[in-house]
Amino acid sequence: MFVIIRNKMPKNLHFAQLLIALTKKEIKARYKHAVLGFLWIFINPLIQMFVIGFVFSFIFNVKIKNYSVFLFSGLLPWNFFSLALTKATPRIIWDRTLVKKAKFPRAVIPLSVVLSHFFHFLISWFIFAIYLIYSPNFKFLSLTFLTNQFLSMILLLVFTSGFSLLASCLNVFYRDINFFIQALVLIWFYATPIIYPLKVIPSEYRILFYLNPLSGIFTIIQQGFTTQKFPTSILLAQVIFIFCTLLLGIKIFKSKQKFFDDWL
Repeated sequence: MFVIIRNKMPKNLHFAQLLIALTKKEIKARYKHAVLGFLWIFINPLIQMFVIGFVFSFIFNVKIKNYSVFLFSGLLPWNFFSLALTKATPRIIWDRTLVKKAKFPRAVIPLSVVLSHFFHFLISWFIFAIYLIYSPNFKFLSLTFLTNQFLSMILLLVFTSGFSLLASCLNVFYRDINFFIQALVLIWFYATPIIYPLKVIPSEYRILFYLNPLSGIFTIIQQGFTTQKFPTSILLAQVIFIFCTLLLGIKIFKSKQKFFDDWL
């Protein structure tokens, strides 16, 4: 356990050091007594891929080239987003003892959860990419591919961080938020083109999917691994909303965190 103190170091540096320390603690604690350890970050989406792939490929007879690659490349970032959001939302409540005993930037609590899951996501993405590099059927490695993947990941991290700050803050005052997020994530999975490509949606309904800030991110990540087509126009239309979510999360969290002690 570490001791949190206020000192004369710059506020931003103090925040960064504390965030890094808490993130490391989260990373070490997640698989502390698990026999397979970090392998679970790859095993879970692999199991999902087999189950969902069987249902859609054989039962519903979905015809998508390299569907297993398409599906797995979408499940990796989805697991990051869903786990980070659902774990970060109630975390301030869970760490109420720490919040009450020490003075420190409360935002590091949900953000450390998000960053620890993002770290695991990067490892699983890297393993997956290495596997495909040495696969004779996939030749996708290029500067364009890496650039699009990197930008999509950053946008996903930005949106997840902003949404997690907002949800974790509101959950302190309204405990129903935690249950709402759990239900929302379940619906959001099917409302995001992960198990199906965006092109299968009828054109008259496609506008609804464009309103989903995750649609462009997942479409670019998945198509980078399969068709090598990068629909950046979809993503550009959602960037403003993604950054507005981050700014809104920061603003509300800052304005409400001084009242946390009274509600915990």
